[in-house]
Amino acid sequence: MTVRFFAAVALCASAAVQPLAGQSTQCTSQATALRDACQKGTDIFAMLAPQVNGALAGGGPVLGSSRAVRGLSIGIRVNAVDGRVPDLANVTLSSSGIVQSTIQTKKVPVPAPTLDIAFGIFPGVFVGVQRILAIDALVNVAYIPSRDIEDFSVKTTNGSLKLGYGARVGLLADRTMMPAVAVSYFRRSLPTATFSTTFSSNVAGVSTQDSLSLTKLSIRNDALRLSASKKLGFIEIGGGVGQDRYRTFTSLNASVTPTVGLAQKGSFALSQEMKRNAAYGSVALNFFKMRLGAEAGSTFGGDSVSTYNTFTDGRLNEQRLFGSVGLRLSF
Repeated sequence: MTVRFFAAVALCASAAVQPLAGQSTQCTSQATALRDACQKGTDIFAMLAPQVNGALAGGGPVLGSSRAVRGLSIGIRVNAVDGRVPDLANVTLSSSGIVQSTIQTKKVPVPAPTLDIAFGIFPGVFVGVQRILAIDALVNVAYIPSRDIEDFSVKTTNGSLKLGYGARVGLLADRTMMPAVAVSYFRRSLPTATFSTTFSSNVAGVSTQDSLSLTKLSIRNDALRLSASKKLGFIEIGGGVGQDRYRTFTSLNASVTPTVGLAQKGSFALSQEMKRNAAYGSVALNFFKMRLGAEAGSTFGGDSVSTYNTFTDGRLNEQRLFGSVGLRLSF
């Protein structure tokens, strides 16, 4: 993934126009100076996770095709989700307790470039003229660089690469009157990282820097897909449906300078587990051993989330569009 993306998603938000959640009991039990930082960080995290997971999952596990892999297939693809990012220029953290705020947001694509590898491990068996039960192994590589950009710091804690894995079973092969049909499972993860930013404030006429950071941020996505595709000459069309399970864990660290006294610091454990549905269509151009593919779809339904603070420009649980483009080579 690009650094710009991770700088954005560290404090990214979908929009929220919906019934509000109550204040977090974890936040209300903190020292007064830390309560607002805890609540705003909790709400931002609640909106961050689904967007990052949606970009990570995308649509089909092998872009543009549900046909069994013969040998080895390697692809580079970029997924992108129609995301929302808050404008933090005018955001401050209150040191006198939780303050319900409306944070302006802007529409920003959330991209996720990945390296995908698929290789056939069992060609399947024939039932009449139809081949069934072909098995492909799937591998995914995610990458995050460690560097500073603009007002954000992005640092990985256990290396910048993370492997994902899965498998696909061919239920039907592409034959004259039948499309290829497959079911797949894929577990994708991102490298553990820390994302941090600062907020300017004024205490008794003195400028101070408050901060929020998400440390040991762990993101994992389990994607189940039922897909189909049909090759018509050098063009292949297809699509699929499925469900994603998002699991995100992090530690929210906050530092806030109160009106009187020294800066106060706190750390709060955050987690989110939710399910979302996905549907997509795809098209691919096949040239010998090379395939150019694209897909478009959306995530929708499933579990919902709510926040105490509100975010403009859309709804938190709305259907979110995504798309993918990529190139694959077969060997």
